Amino acid sequence: MGFMDKFKDIAGKVGDKVEQTAKSASDSAQKMKEKSRLKREISQLDTEINNLFISIGKKFMEENPDNEAYADLFSQITEKKSLIETTQAQLTALEDKVNCPNCGAPLSKDAKFCDKCGAKIEEAVVEAPAAAAEEAPAEAAPAKVCPKCGAEVAEGQNFCEKCGEKIE
Repeated sequence: MGFMDKFKDIAGKVGDKVEQTAKSASDSAQKMKEKSRLKREISQLDTEINNLFISIGKKFMEENPDNEAYADLFSQITEKKSLIETTQAQLTALEDKVNCPNCGAPLSKDAKFCDKCGAKIEEAVVEAPAAAAEEAPAEAAPAKVCPKCGAEVAEGQNFCEKCGEKIE
């Protein structure tokens, strides 16, 4: 057997080994990918189950508000809801905004209509001092304008704050 024959034999064995290694790496990558997919699926299903438990708890509390076995827990929930409302009011005040009396969405103080539900806002609710309006920092440029009145409309608004027109 000559040198070239030995070289071809060794090269063939090396090629076979590289091919086996590549196949093994590919199989490992596929296995890892499938394991990851299954773990995500399990996590999603677990989240859905937890959301169902939350729904059951909310429904139970609404339908059984006088259940003495859960009175302490119901009381804690009510207290925490009250704290959320108080904290949200503080945040809204710091942001120099008011809440829609219909749906509770935060609105700029000069809004005449709610940008979420379209409710007309009473002047007394949204009246803001002139000095505060001048000092307010400029907001990000709106993505669009109202087709009816041409007012600037921020991203995510469903209704124009100025005229109440539904934004498509």
